[in-house]
Amino acid sequence: MRPVWRLVKLGSGEMKETATSRRPLAMTAAGGLSPAGGGATLKLAIVGPTHPDKGTVATHTTTLAHRLAQAGHDVTLVSWSHPFPGTSSPEERSVPESAPEVAAFPRTVRALSWARPDTWVRTGRRFRGFDAVIVVHVLPIAVPAHLCILRAAGAVGGTGGPRAEGAPRSIVIAHDVLPHEARPGDRALTRSLFERVDAVLVHSPEQGRLAKDLRAARVTVASVMQLNHALDRQHEQLQTPDLSSPWAHYVGAMEALASPRWQAAGQDLTDTSAGAPLLLRLRTRLAAPVRLMVSTRRPRLSMTRRDLPEGARPSDVLDDGADADEAREWARSFGLPRCADPIAAWSALGALAAIVRVSDDGNCTAVIIDGSGAQSPLSSWARAIGFAPVELGHPASRGWASALDVDLASLDVITRLHPNGCDSEDVDEALSQASLALRSGGLISLTLPLGPVSAAGAVGPAEVRAILARAHDLGFVLVGDLDGELMTLMRAAGAGAHRSDAAYALVRLTFRRR
Repeated sequence: MRPVWRLVKLGSGEMKETATSRRPLAMTAAGGLSPAGGGATLKLAIVGPTHPDKGTVATHTTTLAHRLAQAGHDVTLVSWSHPFPGTSSPEERSVPESAPEVAAFPRTVRALSWARPDTWVRTGRRFRGFDAVIVVHVLPIAVPAHLCILRAAGAVGGTGGPRAEGAPRSIVIAHDVLPHEARPGDRALTRSLFERVDAVLVHSPEQGRLAKDLRAARVTVASVMQLNHALDRQHEQLQTPDLSSPWAHYVGAMEALASPRWQAAGQDLTDTSAGAPLLLRLRTRLAAPVRLMVSTRRPRLSMTRRDLPEGARPSDVLDDGADADEAREWARSFGLPRCADPIAAWSALGALAAIVRVSDDGNCTAVIIDGSGAQSPLSSWARAIGFAPVELGHPASRGWASALDVDLASLDVITRLHPNGCDSEDVDEALSQASLALRSGGLISLTLPLGPVSAAGAVGPAEVRAILARAHDLGFVLVGDLDGELMTLMRAAGAGAHRSDAAYALVRLTFRRR
């Protein structure tokens, strides 16, 4: 595996570079994608259709993501960048971009492609460290993709729970266990999914019995009779959240299935028949409103342009460990989540300053994709002040373009920061993909090691100029003054005596898409 440079502070004003292997994202809950800095109860991934796909299933999936987030959970909705193979035309499958059937969920990533099985594996690996992966099952033809995603996440379990220690639970929402017009092989495909997952949620007792016949280890019934009417009033409900029945039952069922204490929960939590225990029904009914109340009481930091330190510049050079310490201390004094690595704190603070000063509209609505890795504090800091960033972790050494397989011009901010920043070999690929994924005015902030030509992966002042020239050709403008203080700092950093095989400083470059 190609090494990534990690700056290690030796003492006041002295740093060295050591090469460490690139580590895949979120291999364990402790070392990877942890729950949101705000203290969300569960970290959940939902895999299913959403806008611009039309129909009840896409609307239901998007609504569920909203409801779980409103209940205080850290939710990421993962959908498809290319349409499901079928006979209908794209126009028949989609609704106009200007007229979504339900408000888009802000943390939506279109990382999956039906024509690219490698995206199934890569996406599943990013779910390691989540509490649960929720798959929306509609047609059996999608079963191979869903199984591949769950297997890559380590979430294929069954009656004994997840097979890998600390792996996410696997939950299937089956709108129709089998199609109304079943074809040969549909039962076998569906059975292969149901018998490998931890739980299947269905919408009627009849569907529940069918799921049991197909070897589902655990079946929960959540009625959607009232949900269909609720979906008709979705826009108003999302503007003024109402997690009372019937959504309280549905969200409560999902919380019970995704909980690490799932084995203590009873079967069919949301079956509200006369025989269901009253206490169990009340617990399910009240779970979501209580979580919503707790989440709304949770303090959120308010950060404006005036709050940021003057020294937090979007484009800058770090060659003194004391500057990194100051960045970390400022973040701690402001109340941001703690960061163990001062250099990562310096890298993240400049990027956060760019987001607040340049990209944000004051309402924390910018769509942020953070590929800086689990050790970077950027995502937790952004969440603490009200954003909802999506953590992609470290892109594969040659797969950054595939890792950002999203709609064109759909993102506001992309970050690649220390310790999983760019180097001389992959910076062009990162900029090229960002030029497609970012909207006009969007930002990309990245870090690069500064060093002599003999230091693997490092760049010098001349190489930085060349990078800026290539970025300009891709439609980017540097947020900062290259010919002013930035170039002076780079030259000063390289003026002293340094090792020939190691970088001597770190440069942060932030570009704005024209």
